[in-house]
Amino acid sequence: MALTFVLVAGSDILWNFVNSYIACGLALAALITAGLCIERAFIERSRREMVRLHGADWDSAEDQ
Repeated sequence: MALTFVLVAGSDILWNFVNSYIACGLALAALITAGLCIERAFIERSRREMVRLHGADWDSAEDQ
């Protein structure tokens, strides 16, 4: 009976420990994905603004 209790309690503690790490990992992945999407949106917005101000070939010098 004591062994069963230890096994059940130990597996519950282990599952809660692993579950919290999985939740933390998923939250971190969502944070990184959102950050990259926001960064890309700002870069595209800045690029459109530069094209509007300086013309379509403002960044052609970078390609050479």
